[in-house]
Amino acid sequence: MEKWVTKELAEYAVGARFEGYPQEVIDAAKILLLDNIGCMLGGSQSKLGQATLKPIEQMGGSKEATLVGGRTRVPTIQAAFVNGTNANALDYDEVLFGIGHPGSSIIPSALAIAEWKGLSGKAVLNAILAGYDIGNRIGIGIQPTPERLQHVWGVGTWQTFSSVIAASKVLDFDLETTMNAYGVAGATAPLPNTQKWGWDLSERPLHWVKEPTGWPAWTGTTAAILAANGFVGNKYILDGHNGFWIMAGSDQCDYDVMTRGLGSEYEVLTNIAIKPYSACRWQHPTLDCVTLLKAEHDLSPEDIREVNIHSFAWVKTHELYGPADMVDAAFCIPYTVTQVLMGEPPGLGWYTAEKLESEEILSFSKKVKVTVDQEMDKAYFAEDRLSARVEIVTTAGDTLEKYVKIPLGDPRNPLSKAEIETKFRNQAAHCLDPQTIDTVVYKILDFENIEDISAFMPMLIAQ
Repeated sequence: MEKWVTKELAEYAVGARFEGYPQEVIDAAKILLLDNIGCMLGGSQSKLGQATLKPIEQMGGSKEATLVGGRTRVPTIQAAFVNGTNANALDYDEVLFGIGHPGSSIIPSALAIAEWKGLSGKAVLNAILAGYDIGNRIGIGIQPTPERLQHVWGVGTWQTFSSVIAASKVLDFDLETTMNAYGVAGATAPLPNTQKWGWDLSERPLHWVKEPTGWPAWTGTTAAILAANGFVGNKYILDGHNGFWIMAGSDQCDYDVMTRGLGSEYEVLTNIAIKPYSACRWQHPTLDCVTLLKAEHDLSPEDIREVNIHSFAWVKTHELYGPADMVDAAFCIPYTVTQVLMGEPPGLGWYTAEKLESEEILSFSKKVKVTVDQEMDKAYFAEDRLSARVEIVTTAGDTLEKYVKIPLGDPRNPLSKAEIETKFRNQAAHCLDPQTIDTVVYKILDFENIEDISAFMPMLIAQ
């Protein structure tokens, strides 16, 4: 082998020091921490969140780490799993292009271990940054060709590395232990199941595993704990013709992508999109168009005859009427467009039983149609660009049009800090009282000065 990439990445992780990061990078990590914890709090109160949280609460066990939005502490591995799953429950968590939600595997692992071991906020932030910088590069480096991903694709599979990198870093492993942890994690990562979510209408509703995020957090956290106790993994797990890339179902691997820019180009500044809508990121340029048209023309549902969406091909798979449940609805663009036009704020309120069963919402959603735009489809694959054009035909016979090239929340069109904090507060309000929310926001934005996060995490228990 020309490069021993597993070792090179592990060496970078071991050597990464909090003091070596620019302040803007640290600040970006804290904003991602705030956003992810908000998504855990909101997601924990959803039907999916409760289905995950309740059985783990009932199992009990050693009280090591907090179930965010729950009512107790549980073993570390269980907390990483539940919090990672619930961070993604509403599909409101940040995203790396269209290939995954790394924070929902990184952050729950770092928090759970740090709470268990009584570690500092600095240690957590250092681990989070290593998880993004290395994990994202692995994810991007093993993406399959467009032809291959029509058959096998592993959204979430590669995030096992995001988790184990963060878990190993927060535990301050040496090089040998770090490589063992990576080897164990890579050998036990979730299957690349994205093409079997249930995209075909004959297989809907979509399954609730989806991305996944909690399973990589569970696996990566477990791998680190085992390695800490001497468990041996393959120290070449990423390397060679039979490396993780092909185990994860890809047909190509770019090792230069995995190492290029380490220590000078930071993933939290360049490639992470924070979501303004609680729905699949592929829908966001469309939802931006609809939001803008609604505001500019003061539209109400009664004003609208039809909504015509022109976007890339993946969006066409979201053209479904009458979603069966909350996950199905998050990947149903007629439903989410209807939520925007009816003025419902994003988050838990989009997915109540009342709304999912509403005949009014179903009837209105049938006005929404999707057409594939070939140029936008090419741009999605060639430029990692999500775009859409929406035409709304009014009952008065007017045609209103809006085009969005780069959706809100993309690093090229970012949300403001105030908008992200408002998003957090709206989700936290489902679990916490206003005074606690104020305290939690303050502490997260000052996270590097927390000496022991085990005093902070219980604030996130539902009240």
